[in-house]
Amino acid sequence: MLTADDWTVFFTAAGLVPFAYAATNVDNLLIMASLAAGSAERRNVVTGFLAASVAVLAISATAILIDYLVPDELIGYLGLVPLSFGVYILLTSGSPGSSASARQTTWPAIAGLLLANSTDTMFALGPLFAESGHFARIGLVAGFALAACIWLLLILSVSSKVAQSRTLSRLGHWLAPWMMIFVGLYILLDTGTDVV
Repeated sequence: MLTADDWTVFFTAAGLVPFAYAATNVDNLLIMASLAAGSAERRNVVTGFLAASVAVLAISATAILIDYLVPDELIGYLGLVPLSFGVYILLTSGSPGSSASARQTTWPAIAGLLLANSTDTMFALGPLFAESGHFARIGLVAGFALAACIWLLLILSVSSKVAQSRTLSRLGHWLAPWMMIFVGLYILLDTGTDVV
């Protein structure tokens, strides 16, 4: 029988992931919008996006294995991974970002491009999977699926406007490292590592 605490954990995890997903995927939104507004077929955009999303979720979820390899009292320190990555992004934010090539229009090329550009998402989600319990992990998957569906609908509905939006690009570059830092702090504070 599921308790109120189980549902609270589920909804907290499910609610956290869409924010982390959105903050770490604005660059992918711009890449996909550019491809959808350009020469890529809509079918290839959708298939490439779905393939990359499944791969990101699968790679992030493999962090569950860390739970079996690392003692419980140390697992919370995985929060240092997204925290450090967010600080690193802030410190190196002046470097030019990657852009999508209009020639890469097959779905495997699109999926590969998105996967290569999703390390920040994996660094945010992996530690969450590693330090979470069973119901929270189900919530993480549900939140990820919801966020990915919304993102795909957004890509398909506003691709031409998003591709031209410099404000959205700047917002994504500003928001992503802060979300990584927030996720890292959440992991550090949500486990027994903060009890000294």
